[in-house]
Amino acid sequence: MRQIKLLICLTLLLATGLIARAEAPARTALVIGNVDYSWAPLRNPVNDAGAMAEALKNAGFNVIIETNANQAKMVAAVRAFGKALKQQGGVGLFYFSGHGMQIDGENYLIPVGGEYANFDEVKDGSVTALAIVDAMAQSHGDLNIFILDACRNNPIDPKGAKGLSRIDSSARLFVSYATSPGLTALDGTGNNSPYAKYLYQSIDEPNLDIEDTFKRTLKGVYVETEGKQTPWISSTFFGNFVFRPTGGAAAEQEEEEEDTAQSEDAPESLDLAGVYRVEGTNPSGNKYRGMVALAQNDDEFEFTWWIGKDTFTGPGHFAGKMLVVDWGDKTPVIYSLGEDGELDGEWADGSATETLTLIANAAADEVELAEGTYSVEGKNADGKAYEGTVEIAKKGKRYRLSWEVGDQAYEGTGTLAGNLLTVDWGAATPVVYALADDGSLTGLWDGGYGEETLTPEE
Repeated sequence: MRQIKLLICLTLLLATGLIARAEAPARTALVIGNVDYSWAPLRNPVNDAGAMAEALKNAGFNVIIETNANQAKMVAAVRAFGKALKQQGGVGLFYFSGHGMQIDGENYLIPVGGEYANFDEVKDGSVTALAIVDAMAQSHGDLNIFILDACRNNPIDPKGAKGLSRIDSSARLFVSYATSPGLTALDGTGNNSPYAKYLYQSIDEPNLDIEDTFKRTLKGVYVETEGKQTPWISSTFFGNFVFRPTGGAAAEQEEEEEDTAQSEDAPESLDLAGVYRVEGTNPSGNKYRGMVALAQNDDEFEFTWWIGKDTFTGPGHFAGKMLVVDWGDKTPVIYSLGEDGELDGEWADGSATETLTLIANAAADEVELAEGTYSVEGKNADGKAYEGTVEIAKKGKRYRLSWEVGDQAYEGTGTLAGNLLTVDWGAATPVVYALADDGSLTGLWDGGYGEETLTPEE
């Protein structure tokens, strides 16, 4: 009898564990859409809110929705949202469609029912984006997704600051705006804004992770608006999240969400600074090859490309497991992080692709570039190997390099920045080296066709 009772107890405990295991982490969303502004009515935010709420319900979210909400209703909704997140944890999502405004670097989400003669009245009669972010952060949930489709023109002061100011993301906060900070978005001529339309469609797509969801949204908006609007995304969230997992993916998603807290930060090995060879296909279909120097400062990046005789530069930032790089053209490049150190990139409009292959990482910490003699081992563009020596001497803030390779001698002047040494030696493109922890330098030259390593001699 004791054995039977013990067996029953064990069975009940196992069943309870399985039931608890099967319960996915909670998902809670607050969706607000405001259109009935007496001073500047909008067309689509209520439609946007309804479509978003339906997509999120289909994705397993418990949705709080408010439309045409005055300040009191918005404040009450934010409090209810924050309370639900504190009680349940899991994943939180906030979406706002309506008028928004930045004043002195702060973003204000504007309720309906108010009249605003000046900025002070806007401040007093609105809800700050920071208050909502704080309410989400206080829940200590696994992931918070903050979405603003509120970057429309400022009708109160058309000459004032446009769009919204940037909100700093984090390992638990994924931020997306309908357009880049400081720019304005379109309300749309159909039933939804371009941003809302592509976002709810992407959320409805089964088995898309968070990065692909927002990447599809970005691409759809960019193409439809012919480059007039490019959504902005930012985060260092490196966990795994899928809006609508199905089949075996659903069970895997539950497991990954439970482990999110253990993977909330970018991996320690994610030091991307270095020298890369780039191969790509431009919008005309022509292939190109070149080299890239990638500097890193925490989760901010600076890219320099040498393609043929052209040089391009641009800043980049994390968007989950993607890097979004604005390089001066209307369309950014979005890179996915490969397992072998490569970066697979696609222009936001889908017109071009490129892959960056890592040649050498730069040291993560500051390393002194020693003066003296270095041995040289390299390959020409034709693959032929060569050897020689180089003397490195510091001249003020620059470095003088003197090569002797066979019976040839070369001179160059280099600048060291972030453990990346760029040397002008008289050719159309420089030599670009990554300085390693051991003091060696590995890099590319001849537009990425030549390769070279310098090793300090004892």
